[in-house]
Amino acid sequence: MGKKSVKNLLTGSIPKHLFDLVLPSIGGMFAITIFNLTDTYFVSKLGTNELDAMGFTFPVIMVIGSITGGIGIGSSSVVARALGKNNHHEINRTTTDGIILSIIVVVIISLIGLLTIDPLFSLLGADNTILPLVKDYMSIWYLGVVAVIMPRVCDSSMRALGDMKRPLIVMLVCALTNLILDPIFIFGYFGIPALGIKGAAIATILSRILGMVTTLSFVHFHYKLIDFKYNYKSEIFDSWKKILHVGIPGAIIRLFPQLLRAVLTSLGAKSAGIAGVAAIAAGARIESFSTIISMAVGAALVPIVGQNWGAKKYERVEEVKKLTNKISIVYGFILFVLSLIFTRKIATIFTGDPVVIDLIYAYVNIVMLGSIGLNLYNWTSESLNATGKPKYVLIINGLGTCLIIIPSIYIGFFLGGFPGMLIGISIGQIILGGVSVKIGKKELGMQAV
Repeated sequence: MGKKSVKNLLTGSIPKHLFDLVLPSIGGMFAITIFNLTDTYFVSKLGTNELDAMGFTFPVIMVIGSITGGIGIGSSSVVARALGKNNHHEINRTTTDGIILSIIVVVIISLIGLLTIDPLFSLLGADNTILPLVKDYMSIWYLGVVAVIMPRVCDSSMRALGDMKRPLIVMLVCALTNLILDPIFIFGYFGIPALGIKGAAIATILSRILGMVTTLSFVHFHYKLIDFKYNYKSEIFDSWKKILHVGIPGAIIRLFPQLLRAVLTSLGAKSAGIAGVAAIAAGARIESFSTIISMAVGAALVPIVGQNWGAKKYERVEEVKKLTNKISIVYGFILFVLSLIFTRKIATIFTGDPVVIDLIYAYVNIVMLGSIGLNLYNWTSESLNATGKPKYVLIINGLGTCLIIIPSIYIGFFLGGFPGMLIGISIGQIILGGVSVKIGKKELGMQAV
């Protein structure tokens, strides 16, 4: 491994390190948002059927992303701790073996995906009009999915080294390339025929391929992380074991937000009808912008906590934990105040229906207050992953969601309908946030060593 641009997070100001890592991460999150919005915008110009077809692909792509994202989560945890221990061989092995593992997973996903397009999307509700369009998109996406999944391992390794700028460059390359290629392949320009929704898939894969080439060049030529020097025959399997020890729980917990969304949508329909479903969909979009900073903080915690834990500088991990707990509370109240001021104006972008606007206003305001707890348990989970303690991440997210948040939603629903279920999820998140702080105090503190 080369030592270029490896950020030393073992000394210096923790708040400054956090700030320096969060800023480029925010840029990366915005780039991802732009990428997704670009596809939706241009496909919407083709017509309602094409947009509906894209809608059917999103949950499947998100689930695949959640499952495969575990490899990146596991890799970043192992790499960060290895850097703290100054074990460069382990860093190289984890990165290289993570890439190999992602390719194997891609082959399996591609084969299963291509064979199950018709039955899977028919089961999800795609009719004979929509299904051919879904097939046009997903058949191309599955063939090129390696360019979507494999770069995550490379980017995760760079983030674990404290480098957030190069992953940002990769996402900007993808987003800008997609922005240029989408209209060319969808509508047909420069001698290329109009390919419709197929063109959207081609543009997505081509932009991802360029991103893959970019991230591989950083990892190989800049950091020299890719090598095939093994100390013993089974070392690759040991690498996979370390990655999956954190990665499998990490993949599982990424499915729980989808479960919560399904519960909210179902109860929203029962309590407020179509207006309730529309309000939750629009409110979730508004909420997603507020989570960009939260996700950026979570991404920054992995290298800081992981490196210091690997170097046995536990007092600095304790400092990180206390700092992020304070940030969570302050940031949550700021979001709540901003939502009170701006939500109604933003809601008019999505609808002119006053009933839906009122429901969006209720959704965003109440959920923003609950974000205090949401950030507490998300950031604690990231720190626990960074230290290689996925069992507690599963306890917080799995048991917490099923035994605290979902029951709170149902209690609120039965007591107060639509606003009641929103109050329920916020109370549940705050309770779970408190529980996660207690777990973090025990497992991330000096007494855990």
